Amino acid sequence: MTSQSSSTRGETREGYCILNIWQGICHHDRGRNRDVGFSGQMKGSDSLHCCGNETYKISEGSCCNGKVTLGLSQLVADCCDSVAYNPLNEICCNGSLQTRSSTQAKCCGKDIYLTTTHLCCGGNKIFKQKENHSCCGKELYDMTTHCCCTKPTLEVKPKDEICCPNSTDSVKTECKQSSSLTRTRPKNSEFKCGSKSFNPLKKMCCSGSLHKKASALTKCCGKVAYTLTDNNVLCCNGILHHNVPEQSECIGGVIYTPENTTCQMSARPRLGEHCCGGQTFNPHTHICCNGHSHNKMKGNFCCGSDAYDYHNQFLRCCSGHLYNLKQSSGKAECCGNRLLESDKTQTCCSSSTNAIIYDTKSNHSCCGHDYYNTSLWSCCAEHLIPTPKPNSFPAEFRLKPLTDLIPDMCNKTVFFGKVESVALKNDQRHVVLKVVWQVDVKSEIITDPFLHVSLDHCSSPATDNGMTYLWEEKHSGEYKLLSHPVDLTSDFHMFYYVCYQKTG
Repeated sequence: MTSQSSSTRGETREGYCILNIWQGICHHDRGRNRDVGFSGQMKGSDSLHCCGNETYKISEGSCCNGKVTLGLSQLVADCCDSVAYNPLNEICCNGSLQTRSSTQAKCCGKDIYLTTTHLCCGGNKIFKQKENHSCCGKELYDMTTHCCCTKPTLEVKPKDEICCPNSTDSVKTECKQSSSLTRTRPKNSEFKCGSKSFNPLKKMCCSGSLHKKASALTKCCGKVAYTLTDNNVLCCNGILHHNVPEQSECIGGVIYTPENTTCQMSARPRLGEHCCGGQTFNPHTHICCNGHSHNKMKGNFCCGSDAYDYHNQFLRCCSGHLYNLKQSSGKAECCGNRLLESDKTQTCCSSSTNAIIYDTKSNHSCCGHDYYNTSLWSCCAEHLIPTPKPNSFPAEFRLKPLTDLIPDMCNKTVFFGKVESVALKNDQRHVVLKVVWQVDVKSEIITDPFLHVSLDHCSSPATDNGMTYLWEEKHSGEYKLLSHPVDLTSDFHMFYYVCYQKTG
């Protein structure tokens, strides 16, 4: 067998994993030990990462010290040595994983204590809280009779002693109280680029990367810095292109040259033709999905790079991922870009930023994309509160992306409403909505462009001012929030086309 080049094998830098395409396994690079978290993404694989000698998806598992824990997404997990856990409901103390008894529980060495009733001194000694008592290193002392001296070492002394000989004269006889840790507050004038401080007069921050600021003409293009006077350079959608012909322009993420149109600098069509990735396409007969051209006979809508027909009941598009369903699983629903096939053993918790699948547990519920123990937390408008409320009721439904609601919502009385203002009164959230568009075109139920809607504040998902959502009017005259915020310039057109086609 001939040897393959390192680039073909998918090798990454030292400390990362090596993907063997033919064997489909990861070989851990022993050059450096990486303790926590995944050790590198394999290009060309959707959310697929290496963890030691295994592969996994961060939406379906977690990597801790080279070992994979399935069933808990790395997006919400912490590591306790080699085991992943949900920090909402469990706590890790010095490598020992324990069930969280209270939201106020913290670690003191290997033991757990409640911050409301006890103190942890020196990192491993627990004392019951007493009035006017505080920590001095590993000791507990009465601040009314003693003080904690910091020099030369932490020591408890009577207040009448001069325990801080190196302090200034004005406070020489006063004792400084301190904990076992001394923290320095950052200066308000510091600028941060990620975790690093920088001087904006000398450097600039480009998406978390620091670069020297040569002049006022230095600009960012994604994570790269460049100068506006650089020749044959063009920044297009956060990507810096070199060796670009003069007077080229970036339009819609595509680079155009003055003489002849180019598609991503690879194909050279005639002027007036449309680009789809590196090739041209006819928008009357084809559809362009993420740079891939498809015949419109296959469908009029995109799902990621694929085209599909929404009438096909065995096709399901989940946030850009197209699934072929078997007849038995035709009712499977989306949870982000994954398919939730069993709603009895799995639970989908979603917010406007994340959708995560958890193994279903008793006395647990969703709060946005978090899955919490109802004996520890309560949830109000998708915000966790570290105090369980006996009469609190978690949301009985979750919001979904607009495209996941098609075409079921076309036969219901739904409308798009923009949140103009919100007020709270007696556990009720009173929302003023501006009706943007009503789907049911054969009736004129909504005549006033402004609606006043009342929701139970805690059991209803959160709403943001200025955002547009899909709403349903129930027969009782009440209104129900259905979707995540809607982008009126993208997925809205699909809903409009599908529902108008059905009603017209």
